[in-house]
Amino acid sequence: MTKQFALAGAHRIWIVGRDLEALYETQIEVQAAASDCKVTPLTADLTSPSDVTKLFDSLDGEVPEVLLNNAGVSLSQVHLIDSDPVQWWADWEVNIHGLYLVTRQWLKALTGRAGTVISTSSSVSDRVDPNMSSYGTSKHAVNRLTEMIQMEYGKQGVRALAFHPGGIASTGMGQAAPEQYRANLFDTVDLAASTALYLSTPEAGYLDGRFVYSNWNMEHVEQLKDVIVKDNLLVARINYGSILSADVVR
Repeated sequence: MTKQFALAGAHRIWIVGRDLEALYETQIEVQAAASDCKVTPLTADLTSPSDVTKLFDSLDGEVPEVLLNNAGVSLSQVHLIDSDPVQWWADWEVNIHGLYLVTRQWLKALTGRAGTVISTSSSVSDRVDPNMSSYGTSKHAVNRLTEMIQMEYGKQGVRALAFHPGGIASTGMGQAAPEQYRANLFDTVDLAASTALYLSTPEAGYLDGRFVYSNWNMEHVEQLKDVIVKDNLLVARINYGSILSADVVR
């Protein structure tokens, strides 16, 4: 994703992870393709509040206009009764706790200014599949947190969006995917990156606070933007149904 933003004109990008060697490889590749973009690798444990604080302190007062939350794991892939509590909770630690810590610190660093936060969610966030109780619930929480951020900070110009990057066989998540999903891993990193780039633009403002799939036809989605906004679509809601709602009102 770093390369897409660099080619689109970003002049400064910070990339964060635990594997410094892999980060350096990304830095070299991106700066070779977009020499005007300065890419800075930084290491941090995004589940550690102190690490996240130090991470933003190291930026020397600079604040990214776009924050892309792309860390994610799926360690527990068994029925609930067979799950290991440490692995089960580790999915939540990375997928939602880490995302919360980074986004919280970024919002503080903005000091009332505008910005865009894009969080990688999953199609599993919108499904009830076997063996995915920790990953699915943590990604559903990402969608809901995205809505909360938009509601609380939208007035200052903050935009919050979540997206399913697609099924990508070459990524760590794709390689660790359960057997039940492997037949659908035919998307590409470029597709996910292009979607993230689109979501960062003002043209995607109608999707603020919402969850989308990268493998949707975005030109068609744009044609539906009035309906999406009017009917408040692409958000996490309990479907009470018109009959149940009417009974409750009585």
